[in-house]
Amino acid sequence: MAPLTIGGLEIPWVDTVRPENTTCMAPYQKQSRKTGVLPKGWKMADNKRALPCEVVFDQNMAISLRDGIYCDIIRPNIKEKVPAIISLSPYGKSGHGFYIYDNCPFRLGISEEATSGLEKFEGVDPAEWGPRGYAVVNVDVRGSWESEGDLYIEGTQPGVDGYDICEFIAALDWCTGGVTMAGNSWLATTQWSTAIQKPPSLKCIAPWEGFTDKYRDVVCRGGIPKRDFVSFIFNQTIRGRQRREDLAKALDDWPLMNAFWEDKALDTSMIEIPIYALGSYCSGIHVPGSIRGFNSATSKDKWLRIHSTQEWFDLYSKEASGDLQKFFDRYLKGVDNGWEKTPRVRVSILTFARRKKPMVNLPFTEYPPKTTDYRKLYLTQSNTLAKSPSGSGLLSYQSDNINAAPLELLHVFDMPTTVMGYAKAKLWVSCQDTDDLDIFLSLRKVDVNGKLLEHINVPWEALPANVHTQEDVPNSNTIKYLGPTGVLRASHREQDPVHSTDIIPFHPHTKEQKVAEGAIVPVEIGIWPTGIHFAAGEALVLRIQGHLDQMVEFIDHIDSKPENLNKGDHIVHVGGNYDSHLVVPIVHVS
Repeated sequence: MAPLTIGGLEIPWVDTVRPENTTCMAPYQKQSRKTGVLPKGWKMADNKRALPCEVVFDQNMAISLRDGIYCDIIRPNIKEKVPAIISLSPYGKSGHGFYIYDNCPFRLGISEEATSGLEKFEGVDPAEWGPRGYAVVNVDVRGSWESEGDLYIEGTQPGVDGYDICEFIAALDWCTGGVTMAGNSWLATTQWSTAIQKPPSLKCIAPWEGFTDKYRDVVCRGGIPKRDFVSFIFNQTIRGRQRREDLAKALDDWPLMNAFWEDKALDTSMIEIPIYALGSYCSGIHVPGSIRGFNSATSKDKWLRIHSTQEWFDLYSKEASGDLQKFFDRYLKGVDNGWEKTPRVRVSILTFARRKKPMVNLPFTEYPPKTTDYRKLYLTQSNTLAKSPSGSGLLSYQSDNINAAPLELLHVFDMPTTVMGYAKAKLWVSCQDTDDLDIFLSLRKVDVNGKLLEHINVPWEALPANVHTQEDVPNSNTIKYLGPTGVLRASHREQDPVHSTDIIPFHPHTKEQKVAEGAIVPVEIGIWPTGIHFAAGEALVLRIQGHLDQMVEFIDHIDSKPENLNKGDHIVHVGGNYDSHLVVPIVHVS
């Protein structure tokens, strides 16, 4: 058999962790093919949500692609045909697979009784959608669990498979012939890649919080490989009988952008069907994907909502489900429900700590708004961010000790101010000890007393009664958001002028430009989108350091040493001939 390739490059493979390994998984038992009726009131367990209506459960149905794959279908037991919501991922299907909520602080506000257990991880719950008149199809994608073939970590092939799956489901006798897709993370990315293939039966998509560029969004953000995290996450979340793409090996072999990585950068300009995209600020990996996918898509009917909570909390909230049903009803059932009057972009603005509630669903026509006021704040030798340049000087920070203090620069707002959208920093940097610098930026909020504030990603009322302050909440990125971040390896500082904008630098990552020891070079670092309100007297802090200013995604995955090239002190040159500055997006909101 000829080796499998992408763009002429032989794909690296590694054996997938077998299904019998139940670390971070629900108990596993190999399923047989069967169909049955689950009555109204049925529960998977005493602490699970009861089914509000009778459903037909088609378990372990085979779908023939080049290899056989398996799915579960849960649909209302009614005579009328219904449309289908398809969820594609390697996370398992109804009742088995990756299971993480119990390992997250306070279950992220999602009670056991909130879901039925029939849902795929990060997928919609059949108990919610059966009564709304939809079937839910949970698919174990190629190479996962008992599905045959090798597992591709996103890219073109999952989209090709998605095309075939959509057409297979649409042709079943209980289906209206119209299908959609829903879900978070991997389940969102496969929506983008499937919609690019244009299956005729796919009427709309709802990609909520997913990648659209695997290299730039997570595995090599800013040109800095994350091998340990890549190996950890795929070993923890994926099971199968065959092989999966070995992205850690791919990073070793191909640290620069090439055809393999380009295949995982999705061209959403090919998508023309209606889109309801979702984003948030709090994910350490998903923030830019939904916004990039939304902005690039050529669909004339597309909507974006940026919410204020953790993505799983939002997914299972009644408000989000009702909003999503209105979108699905319009494009799958033809219901004239006024969905088109929904603002094209809805944005949340965070206030941080236990103070005023976030502002949610602020309406805009595009993101970022054309009316954004981009303000330059210049770095000064006195560790401030000033409205005008100052005299020349040097600032520094120790780069290779994870416990070293960051370089901090402060700007106090003299009036209420809302920062919303993309920020950017231009820095003149040098280092005497090495020929490369991995630079990590963050924007933090400080109260009038100088205290660093944190946003809690779950509404306070959904947390235990004895949780009152940010200090009462465990330090995990799933439940705490510190602020937006920017990352760049200095040797990857080259920009593509065609794809870059005044505020979003686009780095092609196709070659290295090493920094001679002691040489002073300019770098432009994009900072991921955010939305933060500052009261008068509160301050914005720019932090510059040698590692990411972000809490771990999972409590049991803590990097003792950052994966980077840093060594010694990094110097930031300010003032005079070195116009090091931060560009901050200011939006006027009521």
